[in-house]
Amino acid sequence: MKQRIALAIALAVSAFAFLQGKPAETNSAEIDLSAHIKLRPIVPIRLPARATDEKRVTTIRQLIRNLAKIEKPDFGLSSTMSGSAFAPIASIRQAGAMLLTEHGLQTSNDSTELVRLGPEALPYLLESLEDKTATKLVIQHEQHFGAMWFANELCGNPANALEQRVIGTNEPPPFGSGSTISSYTVKVGDICFVIIGEIVGREYEAVRYQPTSCVIINSPTHDPKLAGQVRAIWSNRDSRQHLLDSLLLDYSSEGGFNGKSLDGWDVGSSLQCSAATRLLFYFPEFTTKLVADRLSKLDVHLCDDQKTPDESMMREVKNGVRTENFLKAVAWCEEPVIRLQLKNIFQRTLDPELLPILSDKITGAEVRQHLEEAISRLPEIELGPFGDGYNLLVAFGEKCGTQARPAFERYMTNASLQRCRSMSQVLRKTQGEWSIDLLKRLLNDKRPADGWTYAVIPHQNEPRLPIRICDEAAETISMNFPKLTFKMEGSHEQLDQQIEKMRRQIESK
Repeated sequence: MKQRIALAIALAVSAFAFLQGKPAETNSAEIDLSAHIKLRPIVPIRLPARATDEKRVTTIRQLIRNLAKIEKPDFGLSSTMSGSAFAPIASIRQAGAMLLTEHGLQTSNDSTELVRLGPEALPYLLESLEDKTATKLVIQHEQHFGAMWFANELCGNPANALEQRVIGTNEPPPFGSGSTISSYTVKVGDICFVIIGEIVGREYEAVRYQPTSCVIINSPTHDPKLAGQVRAIWSNRDSRQHLLDSLLLDYSSEGGFNGKSLDGWDVGSSLQCSAATRLLFYFPEFTTKLVADRLSKLDVHLCDDQKTPDESMMREVKNGVRTENFLKAVAWCEEPVIRLQLKNIFQRTLDPELLPILSDKITGAEVRQHLEEAISRLPEIELGPFGDGYNLLVAFGEKCGTQARPAFERYMTNASLQRCRSMSQVLRKTQGEWSIDLLKRLLNDKRPADGWTYAVIPHQNEPRLPIRICDEAAETISMNFPKLTFKMEGSHEQLDQQIEKMRRQIESK
């Protein structure tokens, strides 16, 4: 992890220097991003022996051969974004640096199944790291700005002695010291590299976007050293036990707190969240109680940083993990003891960042009452339209249906500009049939929407005009009632004409 962060910064600095015609003077050795990791007690778990299933092995080998059919980008295989995922669970994905574009991601069924098989598939994925069979996915870089080149990026747990010994100090070569390429055909071994990363909880990206306008290729089929390093870390006679031991180490890795900020501390939090997902997915019969006990001890009280500065930060330090991310990492799990602890957390918190994560699979009248109370405690003004209020209202609308309407209406009583904007966005996600009743009064509100703008001429970035509250409201109503047409284009006068027509249609009905 720390090597990956340092590597990204070093590459960005080197690339900028190269493009400016200056020598690059910064490398990862000069950037001190080492995070002190302290280990909580590790609970040793020994797995029973399991015989090899030859039929399963045949299936795994066929799944690997099928990877040659892949033709769409995905997490770890995209030239327009970076990030990580866990294919069998759609909610477990995290985007990193990216271009503002349609990424066209598509996860193949074969990849998903290999990640699902996890430790069983791991030996055969390692065996195939240098498989040069071409896929149908071709990465192009033909822009005049930026470049595409090969690298050797491996991240790991700073507390994992084996990983650190194998990775060592993987110094990024200075930008321009090696050859750049304009096209690369992804190989089966490259995809195996990405799948291994998903299984073991590491961001192994064969193809990733690097700001600005650069693409990094980490290919074990091109770089034998990279393939050898991955094998040295993850090859073991007992792949199940080896993976479990690594995940338990990650789960026990807590970032050191510097007393001022969470800089560096997040390394431990990310390792724990990633490990919790995989422990519950691959080894539920051995680790469910371990995770449930941790959930029972989480401090989830609602913090007020305005009254007590840094209260939220100190709550996270006390928990040893970012609470929101940890709950997301395990909320998908159907194990009864996990579901019970998630329900208990829901009942004992009013934190608007946590409640939407927890409400999805909790039933009963207390859910509506609890969400209503949380909404009633929201500040009159938040920083923007997509804050806690937005998330709570979307969760409430999706969970409680028509019973949520009174809370929606109370939210809009004497609503601030931010609340007007939030409701316009909420009704695009849930309960759109209420949009006329809740938003029609906003059709007269011509206040600008916090600096947001729109293109006057479609598909042209300039000229631009401020988006107004009435424009957002009209756009939402039109989305939910197509006969009440509105298009965000043209002058404000032209938008006003559309809105006036919409208002007359609403009044006539």
